[in-house]
Amino acid sequence: MENFIVSARKYRPSTFRTIVGQPSITLTLKNAIRQNQVAQAFLFCGPRGVGKTTCARILAKTINCHNRTDDGEACNQCESCLSFNNSSSFNIFELDAASNNSVDAIRNLVEQVRIPPQGATYKVYIIDEVHMLSTQAFNAFLKTLEEPPAYAKFILATTEKHKIIPTILSRCQIFDFKRIKINDIVSHLTYVAGQENVNFEKEALDIIGQKSDGSLRDALSIFDQAVSYSDGNITYQHIIENLNILDYDYFFKIIYNINQEDIAQVLINYNEIIEKGFDGQTFIDGISEHLRNLIACKLKVDHIIETGDNIKTQFIEQAKEMSVPLMLQYLDIFNRCNATYKTTNNKRLHVELALMMACNLKSKQTHVNNSNTTTKTSNPQTNINQSTPSSPHTTTQTFNRLEKTTSPVMKTVQIKDILHNERKANNENKEIEKPLETPPLQTENKTITPSKDEVDESEKKIESCSQLQDPLEKLTQNWKSYVEKATPNAIAARMLLNEQKITIKGEDKLFFEVANTIAEKEIKDVMTSLIQIIHTETKIKYQYEILVNQSIRTESKIIDPDEKFKKMLTNNPELLTFKQQLNLSII
Repeated sequence: MENFIVSARKYRPSTFRTIVGQPSITLTLKNAIRQNQVAQAFLFCGPRGVGKTTCARILAKTINCHNRTDDGEACNQCESCLSFNNSSSFNIFELDAASNNSVDAIRNLVEQVRIPPQGATYKVYIIDEVHMLSTQAFNAFLKTLEEPPAYAKFILATTEKHKIIPTILSRCQIFDFKRIKINDIVSHLTYVAGQENVNFEKEALDIIGQKSDGSLRDALSIFDQAVSYSDGNITYQHIIENLNILDYDYFFKIIYNINQEDIAQVLINYNEIIEKGFDGQTFIDGISEHLRNLIACKLKVDHIIETGDNIKTQFIEQAKEMSVPLMLQYLDIFNRCNATYKTTNNKRLHVELALMMACNLKSKQTHVNNSNTTTKTSNPQTNINQSTPSSPHTTTQTFNRLEKTTSPVMKTVQIKDILHNERKANNENKEIEKPLETPPLQTENKTITPSKDEVDESEKKIESCSQLQDPLEKLTQNWKSYVEKATPNAIAARMLLNEQKITIKGEDKLFFEVANTIAEKEIKDVMTSLIQIIHTETKIKYQYEILVNQSIRTESKIIDPDEKFKKMLTNNPELLTFKQQLNLSII
């Protein structure tokens, strides 16, 4: 039986032109070779399976090629290229730093560098996984890396650039390899499938590209696995079964049923997913990603979605049925479900509850909107406006009642309405008291226009009434907020001031009574700031006086259980009988 070679090795690129998904790096290297400006050290870094080692090998082969093409590619026909392709080159060395990470290994490498190349222009050393070298090995390598012989070239490759010491980084030309795009992976898989005479569905290759996470080597490994599973006929269904992937159709169905508020069907769909062997965590991750893709399509940035064209079209169509705020609320529900999923006991119920909340979201919003509309329609001032006071005494009573039951913000508006009603009533009384020869009264549809003097007088009343709030009342209402602003770091002073009963002596002196001098000092330390804040808010410059009264005793906090029970007995002595009858104990 012929030895099987995996696709990742069989179709490994042999020229810069065949490297997938790294056009800027290959162009830079080809230009450097063509212009004879090849650096003495390179560092190739990036995620797994993106072509770092492959590119290093192609670079080593190309700079030693005797018949390079005009665009800087190796000819693959000269003696140097053929020996490299047959893995028999004496001038290209590949070192695995993971297993040769000691100082001795680097010393041996430095000794080899002194020997010039045989039958080639350069002697190239490829050091893979260079981040595995020890600090001592790095330091032993510094001098040779900085000033190597003219014929020596070093190519370092790593997946973890942050682990390499800065002195090494500063001596290398650094090339950052990026994750390979799904379209590039699918194009390469299409080429490989054609070479291997494998039938495939485009959607199946799209799934392989997504599952590979930007690694072409992983994609080719999945491709080989899928070929074996499907016997040379790769379909979408084969891929999702072989890789245990949750089908997109489930997410499209569930989001549709959530939008239709069909809780029963949503629960049935989720039950089918559970019966196929998928856990709740996989489902939450999948539906969150699905909602993210829908939002991207709704915002017309669907190019950031890593799916095939057919799936992307379905996303665009479903996104038309929902608004972005609604999808964001759906996403927030599942994000909170994901955050607490690992700590919950009944995980299935936890996910089903999130699904039911999402189904009920639109109805909840409709109910809230209807409530808001009803509130706006009913005017709370209607009764006040309609009850026109018949006398100044009635007006005063109405004003006093409003002042007790409404907030200070609403008082000025209500006072204006009352004064307007009073003015209107006075005008109507004047019209009635006129002699019979006066013209008839205006109808209700016409507005009685007051004179300019009456308007000015009413405005003065409004201004005076807007200031009717008692300073002590305003100070009491906002006392805690004033104290909070004045004591951001003084916790003791904040507690003492919040417990104080606000008392004003005379017109502008705040009076405080404390139990000891310690409390007096704590309050004094923050009073300057507090007085300034009160002055800013109320336009009143208060003085203050603190009286130390040692007869004041603060009630101690009960901590011991027995003390708690004794305190309860003072309020309800029958608890002792209850305790004795049931033979209870205090714990």
